[in-house]
Amino acid sequence: MSKSKESIKAGKRSNVTVAAAQLAARTLDQADAALSDIETAIVDAAALGADMVVLPECAYPAYLIGGEEKYRAAKIIGSEEFIKKLSGWAKQNKIQVICGFVDDNGDKLQNAAIVINAKGKECGRHAKSFLWGKDNDYFAPGENIKPIDTPIGKVGVIICADGRAPEIATGLAHQGAQLIAIPTCWVNAAQEADTYRNAQADFMVQGRAIECGVAIVAANKCGIEDDTPYCGMSQIVSPDGERIATASNDKPEIISAEVSLGDPNAIDIPRWAKRRIFSAYPPVVPERESLGDLKIAVAPAECVFPKPEQDETPPLQQLAANGVDVVGTALPDPETADRLDIYCRALGMTLVAFPFVERLMLEPFGACGCIEAEHLTSFAPVRIMALDGASIVFVVGDEVNLQLLRTRAAENCIFMASATATSAVLVDPSGTIVDQTEPGQSRIITATIDLRMSANKEVFPQTHIWDQRKPQLYADAFGINERFVAPH
Repeated sequence: MSKSKESIKAGKRSNVTVAAAQLAARTLDQADAALSDIETAIVDAAALGADMVVLPECAYPAYLIGGEEKYRAAKIIGSEEFIKKLSGWAKQNKIQVICGFVDDNGDKLQNAAIVINAKGKECGRHAKSFLWGKDNDYFAPGENIKPIDTPIGKVGVIICADGRAPEIATGLAHQGAQLIAIPTCWVNAAQEADTYRNAQADFMVQGRAIECGVAIVAANKCGIEDDTPYCGMSQIVSPDGERIATASNDKPEIISAEVSLGDPNAIDIPRWAKRRIFSAYPPVVPERESLGDLKIAVAPAECVFPKPEQDETPPLQQLAANGVDVVGTALPDPETADRLDIYCRALGMTLVAFPFVERLMLEPFGACGCIEAEHLTSFAPVRIMALDGASIVFVVGDEVNLQLLRTRAAENCIFMASATATSAVLVDPSGTIVDQTEPGQSRIITATIDLRMSANKEVFPQTHIWDQRKPQLYADAFGINERFVAPH
């Protein structure tokens, strides 16, 4: 049934077959049905030849448990009894199991996931640290970020909204995680009937795979739990960000694929960057009243300069005449950028075209940043600029991965814009594409954006990306012993 169960040695790659079990949403009073669903999914995944199966967040007994009192009053088996059953099913079916559940130690509840090997032995547990919405009413946050050693390799586990904080996945990769498993309850954020949308399912999982350089297996629920709809879309993503298996939006099912396991990307964060990312110094959030509408142009480099054969107003003059405030483009060298900057300022516009220094720039419309495309794979440059109050960051140079660009926007709740010699794209703080050029279509993108969107860091009720950051936890994940404290 399975591939080699030998642990992967450093520097070598091995292929394993993984599965994600998408389960129907169950309420707390349907815990027995949830238990049956889990057993069936494990049996079915093993029958597909999977070495490992990932099940959703709080697969047992339910996600929306209504609070500690309601949970303890429910007629359900306790968490340790559930683990015994899970261990038995893993051993009986000779498959490694990663399953989300409510972990009750008697004093507190945690939204956790357990890893059990194919012999039925527990390898480790992870508790969700970036709590989402009603999580904050039910669960105590997790207090460590560590990969778990298993017979098939070193596995990092992140639970649902953990995936929105880049420090968590990259912290696992920094410690050698060769695969990341995501038990999740992705909510359907779409407002239109029969449509499904969720930032993590749509693009962030792919972004995490690219930046960490490891395969990701994410298992979601489908259907409705109480009044909360889930979006399905369980998925298996390769280390280069390709989605190689995807479940439907609305049906329980098992997906499986063979993935390559090996050493993750080196996650290198310079010391100067660590001082900001891992310090208790509070983020700078621009005052909403200080921001407003901004007319922006994102221009492929070849569209910036007038063509000799065309007798028309130069492009930059046209943009100025149309009320554009800022132009983002990609220029080949600092000298050209410097000359064009002087020209744009004479026209009353701000030019962002070449990252002389990757730092924050304070402009009349607010704070913005600029980085080279090759540095987008690391979360650190954009993260620092966002922590220091940037409303928009421009990426210039080579073609960038769109899913990674969208991930940087959503994880920081800022606008992102990218320009190359022949293409342009603009993304809003939710990760939604405002506009982009099509392949072979070179044109200047113009749009009026509301920078006040970047001042809102609450992505969901009771879920604030800055208030819920845990810099010390992230520093520990990166093995940083130095303490960066906020100034008195």
